[in-house]
Amino acid sequence: MNGVGVLTAAAAGLLSFLSPCVLPLIPAYLALVSGYGLSDIRSGSGRSRILLRTLAFTAGFTLVFTALGFVFSGASILLGGLSRTITLIAGILVIVLGLNIVFDFIKVLNLEARFRSAKAPRGYVGAFLVGVAFAAGWSPCVGPILASILLFASKEGNTTQSVLLLVAYSVGLAVPFLAAGLFFDRLSPLMTWFKRNAVKVRVASGLLLIFLGIAMAFGRLSVISSLTTQAGDSLLKAIAGSPETFRLTSALCWGLIAASVLAFPALRRRKVATPVRLIVFTVLIGFAVGDLTGLWSTARLIAGWLSFQGA
Repeated sequence: MNGVGVLTAAAAGLLSFLSPCVLPLIPAYLALVSGYGLSDIRSGSGRSRILLRTLAFTAGFTLVFTALGFVFSGASILLGGLSRTITLIAGILVIVLGLNIVFDFIKVLNLEARFRSAKAPRGYVGAFLVGVAFAAGWSPCVGPILASILLFASKEGNTTQSVLLLVAYSVGLAVPFLAAGLFFDRLSPLMTWFKRNAVKVRVASGLLLIFLGIAMAFGRLSVISSLTTQAGDSLLKAIAGSPETFRLTSALCWGLIAASVLAFPALRRRKVATPVRLIVFTVLIGFAVGDLTGLWSTARLIAGWLSFQGA
């Protein structure tokens, strides 16, 4: 496994967040774990409390998902690894799950056990337990994608790699939760757009699983890993041959991204110098300066990610 496997798992987590039966209930979950009303969340009140409790919430489902990865990996190791036949069956199962997300023909997967509570959970422990309940009970949307990642993880036959995949999946699911908690007022239009395009999101989720299943069934996951590793090695050689070019290019890219953070609001006649935008702008300029002065190399980081084998 390399960076592509990690990225695939993270993308699966993001698609789980955008699924039609998770995304519409984000405001309710934020209100539940934070103890604030929706009007307070929309107004941006109590951002620090919302952030910390949302972190506790995401830690809850991350623990459950990671534990599942550990269990699946352990079972695979006890069985002496997955045989070619079992790998083929697992790949076919993932393909079926992907097709079901698109066409919804396995109705039993629509059974779910949502967490309901008449009272808001108390403190960070309560928010953590809501996250555990979310992971345990949200089957129709999270289940098929999560099951595919678990099968992918069990194929790795390595506990560290399997756990890393489930952590990546959890991060992909957690980051938009945290962003929604912090910037709900500004992300509402984007979330509304995703709701209107729920069918497209569902198709994208299904296609991701179908691609993963085909690769598993035909034993081609290692080929993908090999290609990305070669790309990483080639990039490292190119950097060694012309370090100044890559240093300047990386710094220029960071600078352009930083400029866009302030330029786009200005073009839309919105306030430019907000605290959040200024912080993001400063961080991006810091990245550019770091590349320019040789403190780090973004290109080398990308090459290292492509070459990562999860050992």
